[in-house]
Amino acid sequence: MNREFERHTGTEHSVRILHINEESPPRHEDLCFQVHNIGKGGFRFEADLDLQLEDRVRVQLCFPDGHQQPVLGRICYRDELGDGRAAYGFSVIEGFYSLRRP
Repeated sequence: MNREFERHTGTEHSVRILHINEESPPRHEDLCFQVHNIGKGGFRFEADLDLQLEDRVRVQLCFPDGHQQPVLGRICYRDELGDGRAAYGFSVIEGFYSLRRP
């Protein structure tokens, strides 16, 4: 598959779930997950959540240098991993971010 944008794997980015479909997540503990693959248009992360395709998710994207940015996106794919975990594709709707800091 040809990618239109630069993509990073094995990054130290993480994502904190803030809202799912404009509601607070069902759990009260910190919902922070490692990002496994990130590009300008979205990223992949693994979580023990029950997110569905097209769910709108607002997250705080955390960069390796400590910078954080809110991003709104949708779940564009879900791959079951077992043990209640799934890998999710997150496609950015609002909150453009750059992988390179100025």
